Amino acid sequence: MSNNAQHNYSDEINIGFSEFEFLQAKQHEIELEQKYDISAILLHWKRSESTAKAADYLLAANLFKEIIVWNNNPNIYLTKTTLKTNNHSLDSIRIINSKENLKDEAKYRACAEAKTIACFYVDDDWDASFYLKSLIADFRADPYILHSVTDPYTFYTNLIWSYFDNTIDLHAGFSWIGCGSIFLREYAQRHLQYLQIHLKNHRNLVYLSDVFFSIWLNDIPSQFNMNIRNLPTGHAGESFSSTANFLRNQHDSSVLAIRILEHNLRQNQSNDTNYIGFSRKQNRHFPYCVKSSSPKDDFIFFTNILPMDIQTIPFNISKDFERSTRNNLPTGSAVSFFSS
Repeated sequence: MSNNAQHNYSDEINIGFSEFEFLQAKQHEIELEQKYDISAILLHWKRSESTAKAADYLLAANLFKEIIVWNNNPNIYLTKTTLKTNNHSLDSIRIINSKENLKDEAKYRACAEAKTIACFYVDDDWDASFYLKSLIADFRADPYILHSVTDPYTFYTNLIWSYFDNTIDLHAGFSWIGCGSIFLREYAQRHLQYLQIHLKNHRNLVYLSDVFFSIWLNDIPSQFNMNIRNLPTGHAGESFSSTANFLRNQHDSSVLAIRILEHNLRQNQSNDTNYIGFSRKQNRHFPYCVKSSSPKDDFIFFTNILPMDIQTIPFNISKDFERSTRNNLPTGSAVSFFSS
């Protein structure tokens, strides 16, 4: 062994980061927190007790600049005292009492009213408390895409519900937002414009705005694939999803969403300026990954090994517009769907 190849072994392991680099990373984290502050959004209908429980764990987390509770029920005038459960200050809560039930559209109306650059949304029947920190960290690392959480079976459904066509800059993917999601406020504001323009002849589908939102962002969402849990809720009558024609309207919305996007992206190629097109910032920082939060919400597990290569799935609008159906997934006793 030459003198130049001498090694100095010790009991310490050098992981390659100096104290200065750790301080730099911490300062960068502080800057991201200041730049990408977040408002939490809750929707209230009839489950006042459940909404109060959701507001309580969001207040306890102390991660949000404000909490906006949009009351979709014109027969109930919601106040802060309705939400009082523990000894948290309610100063950061803002209540908007709507004159009508706007259903899904209200989520984006509420976010558009936020004082922050981004919004966290969760339905009042899901407990997002055990992955809040991870989801927020994931968003701040890559703020230009939708970040969400879902269960394994839905995750695989959503993965198939992806569309790629590089010739028209189509890179769309689907995600529900109800189990916990974060997106830029400008995306909510733009979505409201899209609903007015592109659904003017389908006003009955505006209530199902969630089906259109992620597809019209024209970028693959970052989705946590993990076991999720419900908040205990009382019976509050018929839910929106159990109303007449809901499943038919949901299906029609999923088909219409990709058809409208595909049509407009083709128009983009023709340089037609007589319409509002679907823009895509293409500022994504990281490749497509499968992610989940740790049980204690103190780190994120992720892998770039996807269960299927979504970018190579061929797309033809004439036959692939119904990709949203779960019939595309394998079934049977031998089939399992794994969380990360």
